[in-house]
Amino acid sequence: MSHQISQGISQTELKSWLENALKHFGLYKNQGINYTDADIAPIVMCTIKVGDQILIVKRANNLADANAYWSTVNGFIDQIKDVREIASNELDEELGLKVAVTNINVASSYTLKNTDEKRQYIVFPCLIELQTKPPIVLNGENTEYRWIKPEEITAFNILSDLPYAVERALQLSK
Repeated sequence: MSHQISQGISQTELKSWLENALKHFGLYKNQGINYTDADIAPIVMCTIKVGDQILIVKRANNLADANAYWSTVNGFIDQIKDVREIASNELDEELGLKVAVTNINVASSYTLKNTDEKRQYIVFPCLIELQTKPPIVLNGENTEYRWIKPEEITAFNILSDLPYAVERALQLSK
């Protein structure tokens, strides 16, 4: 196993963590916190579930990390906003999917150190349960998508920690 999991931070602690990161790293293109040289960054990992399937996406080759790997929709928490709001924005940006923040459940975070990635991450696993498969419009951060059963995930080119993130999200299922 090429990754280590340790305790994360609460959503309450995240606000002050982000304020400190903004002071330390500044802004990236006047938009969000600049994690370019950071050794740790908080992210959302959004597992979308419809029935007994989840959505995975293949990441493009020009991203900050995990290029060409299959994953769930994810993104940096680079603004001082609620985790659900960041997740909703990522879903809209990457998939063209509008999801109300009230339909996003967030599991407790964990800190991830993966030797295949540039930095450590504070991961906030999110679950979005939908009744039907929505239309998906990829924005360029991802090149393909598939609906699969969670147990099929290891058949894809993934980072070793992805099953853990998906499992944490799916534990929130109703």
